Amino acid sequence: MAEDTPSMWALAAGCVPDAKPWDIPRIAQKAGFLSSGMWVESATTWSSDALRKTRLSLAETGISLVDVEVIWLEGDGQASDEHKLIVDVGLELGARNVLVVSRHQDLTASVDQFRQICERAGDGIRICLEFAQFTSVKNLDAALAFVDAVNHPAAGILIDLMHINRAGDALPDLESSLFPYIQACDFYQDSSELDGMDYITAAVDGRCCLGEGEARQKNLEQICQSSKDVSLEIRSKDLRDSFPDPFVRGEEIFNRCSRSKFQ
Repeated sequence: MAEDTPSMWALAAGCVPDAKPWDIPRIAQKAGFLSSGMWVESATTWSSDALRKTRLSLAETGISLVDVEVIWLEGDGQASDEHKLIVDVGLELGARNVLVVSRHQDLTASVDQFRQICERAGDGIRICLEFAQFTSVKNLDAALAFVDAVNHPAAGILIDLMHINRAGDALPDLESSLFPYIQACDFYQDSSELDGMDYITAAVDGRCCLGEGEARQKNLEQICQSSKDVSLEIRSKDLRDSFPDPFVRGEEIFNRCSRSKFQ
């Protein structure tokens, strides 16, 4: 990251799955954030005027986007129209990253598809692979091999603290350019023993605010003390139940997840 580019401390889109895309920047801004993530779901919320609404929301709030999500690698080895749409939206909105997950069973096709997405991105945005137990790229070594096979400067790896814990991997050198940003959260260690749908449920419902779970203190310190952009992926059913208004939930996450707490 260039020295004159401030690192982001962002509200991930997954914290407010009940919000429309163009409301996410407003939720983040009201909570106190300067940045957020963004959903781009062409089959549901991303209608013909979604780009206009979201561009206006970003302009009015001053929020910057850490990422747009999510591209799923699947099908054949060709980038789909939806993949291209998400990259184009990310470029149009000035997002720093595109989050990509693979459920391809064909590694060669998956790599080819990812490379085409990188070629569309050029040098305007990073294309970041998220590895997780429920995807076809399950750990850091596999992600490193995947990105090496892609061999494109736009390709990167997203480190999610819960997923890397589930994989049993240590945090890598976060200052490496291979890791443009990090998804931070806290969680309970019993999630490291879960598989399949049980782990997916833990990942989308069972996270918690920083310092309120069982993540290693050293790992939280490494993330918070790094120069990297951090997206707070606090996907929590408890928070959604306790704070059904996403604007109030955003404030709760901001107040309970201070970067300075671990610096």
